[in-house]
Amino acid sequence: MSSFYFALWVVLALAAILHLLVHKREPISTVSWSLFVLLVPVLGPAIYFSFGPERLIRQAFKRKKIISPILSVAEGKSSQQELSSDRVSPISFFNLLQNVSSFPVSYGNRITFLTDPQEALNSMIQEISAAKSYIHLEYYIISSDAITENIFDSLIAARNRGVEVRILYDSLGSLSLKRLHFRKLKRTGIHIAGFLPFSLIPQRINFNFRNHRKILVVDGRTAFTGGTNLGREYLGKPGDHQWRDFSIQLWGPVCHQLEEVFRADWKFTTQEDLSSLKYYPPLQHPGNALIQVIDSGPDTSFQSLHRAIFGGVTTAQKQISLMTPYFIPDSSMLAALEVAALRGVDLKLVFPEKNDQWLVKWASRSYYDELLEAGAKIFEFQPKILHAKLMTIDDELTLIGSGNMDIRSFRLNFEITLLIQDVGINQQAQKLFDDDKKNSVQIQTETFRRRGLCKQLTENSCRLLAPIL
Repeated sequence: MSSFYFALWVVLALAAILHLLVHKREPISTVSWSLFVLLVPVLGPAIYFSFGPERLIRQAFKRKKIISPILSVAEGKSSQQELSSDRVSPISFFNLLQNVSSFPVSYGNRITFLTDPQEALNSMIQEISAAKSYIHLEYYIISSDAITENIFDSLIAARNRGVEVRILYDSLGSLSLKRLHFRKLKRTGIHIAGFLPFSLIPQRINFNFRNHRKILVVDGRTAFTGGTNLGREYLGKPGDHQWRDFSIQLWGPVCHQLEEVFRADWKFTTQEDLSSLKYYPPLQHPGNALIQVIDSGPDTSFQSLHRAIFGGVTTAQKQISLMTPYFIPDSSMLAALEVAALRGVDLKLVFPEKNDQWLVKWASRSYYDELLEAGAKIFEFQPKILHAKLMTIDDELTLIGSGNMDIRSFRLNFEITLLIQDVGINQQAQKLFDDDKKNSVQIQTETFRRRGLCKQLTENSCRLLAPIL
């Protein structure tokens, strides 16, 4: 190594370590990154400054300051009633989530599960076709394929009827979205914007702080969310390329709160303020479900998604059913799951046997030993890639949304998750979980322990990368 590159490495490594010490990170993360920048000349610090520093948090908090003064636009119209112990169990869990979220609990919501991809696609297009005022669509991945062509065509038709249409995509997640579609959509007057534009310019290389949310709001009367992106893998016809995922459609006050989330993200991206009351029509209360919106991201003081799952695990009395494609818990979450199993809670976990990210798959399996020893039941879904995120707690609480059970979703990505209290929805969610569990293979403790040394080394090596996966 030449003296120039050696000096450059030393300067960059010291700068990275200083940045790590100034910003409060978990010790394991600080140590991992410090060793990485010291042991990998030049490239190590370069990767750290692309992946590691939370340099956009200040911008994110500015976003909160801009949006907060008018958050009451949607909330003030809903006449929320106070939580009471005869309506909510456990009340302390909801109190926790209201304190780490931007929203109060909303009442009188109706929910439909969309588990069949064709049903989900048809429902979205049907609502878009019925739109009269506006359509706001926000997705992490919007692909360029036949499925999205159908959605784009329905959006263009809506715009031609005079409906306002806005599309917000994540600039990294939707890299495959072709410029051809941009021109086609913008030509009709559709507003389209990319969240945190990504480029090869060093100041703009950023793999963190991605907008992982999935939200579609139509006229403020109905909304869609969940784990499903827009593309063939998620909404196409069943086949070899079809992933296992699902969404939910909602009616009621929660639609205003999801609109608020979109408005904040749109304002942050485009500076356009959508605070007009026309985006918040008079509220309807068509159902009985209570919903807590959890708008987690690096712009919150607390890791609200982490707190939501942690709170659910620690308050569960009888059972926890958790399905997630990416499982990389931090030490506190792993301990909470172990303690839940040890105190007699029936803890069932479904993970994918096939995973689109092999590093995550092997890192996830490194946690199996501890969970199995504590009494958890672990299953690996077989038929296809599992992308669904679902959690049921006891007999009436359900968590569903875009967030995974991993450090990236807990700390770095903008996610949207709903906690739902409704016995009927809980039963439907539990049936979905049980059906997928039937298509899974249970991991047996003794068999798993006899896996080869090579697999154990691979798992534990990948686990060392947990802070950056």
